Amino acid sequence: MIKNLILITGEDDYRLRERVRFYKKAFKDKYNEGEVEILERKQELMDLENTTFTPNLFGGRRLILLDEFWTAEKFEQAQKKEFFAKLPDFTDSSTIIVIEPSLDKRTKFSKFLLENAKVESFTPLDEVSLLEWIRKFAAEHNSKISHTCSQILLKRCGENLWNLSREIQKLSSFGTGEITEKDIMELTIPNPQAVIWDFLESLSKKSVQKSLKGFTDLIQSGVSPHEIFPMVQREIRIHAQIRDGQERNLTPPQIAQESKLHPFVVQKTFPLTKQFSQEKIKQMYDQLFEIDKRLKTGKISVSTDDVSEFELAIEKFILDVCQK
Repeated sequence: MIKNLILITGEDDYRLRERVRFYKKAFKDKYNEGEVEILERKQELMDLENTTFTPNLFGGRRLILLDEFWTAEKFEQAQKKEFFAKLPDFTDSSTIIVIEPSLDKRTKFSKFLLENAKVESFTPLDEVSLLEWIRKFAAEHNSKISHTCSQILLKRCGENLWNLSREIQKLSSFGTGEITEKDIMELTIPNPQAVIWDFLESLSKKSVQKSLKGFTDLIQSGVSPHEIFPMVQREIRIHAQIRDGQERNLTPPQIAQESKLHPFVVQKTFPLTKQFSQEKIKQMYDQLFEIDKRLKTGKISVSTDDVSEFELAIEKFILDVCQK
């Protein structure tokens, strides 16, 4: 392992960027005369070599952040010029942090980093971890939040940590130290995806009245059926992926890892999927495909001011899905 080479990766962009900020702050706190350099994709390997191997004029250390810097071509050049072989000789002067949120583990570059760098991976949090993160983040901002209110906030605002962090900071600023359900409902902005989730959850639970009401509420709030339809298609795809995993006795975390779905989404949907057989999911796929085909061939008439036929087609699909 190369001691002065760190890889930070993972799809959880919020925690990944927080970790980068932590390293920058810790470095500046420890080395007052140190330099923090950021190199991005547009820069060349020569820039990295000069930054890494040229001594600091004042003898200080350098922290070099390579923010999605690497390409296959630059890595091949680095290998030919023995960049990584030389790097350990500069442990006392330079530390490199490679920031690669999306790492293709099949490439030579990725395999090399995973084998030779200190790796810190930030994968999306599951529901339990998200609720704990909410509690800790609120505490960091001098607020308390109960488990129940954390669940309400998560359902209302969604699992994106950037969005959650903004909402918690707002609640902490305007609240009295204890974040309540009333505060959440009055002060936070519901995530559109979370609003649609309520509708999709009712659909997955085969609740006719709630599904139709949820669909009507979305339409009346200004959400177009052209926006809702792809969401329904995605929901059925998720059911198909989860059902396949259930048939193979996979756990929710295993399904999330294999399917690349967010763990929170899998956890929420897993028990609902059990209500649908593989045959039922196939039938729903076929129905959605037929609606899509009719829409694209003009058999479902839509215009800028009249989408009633499209809405009716979706309502008929809802009724069919909710049949016991």
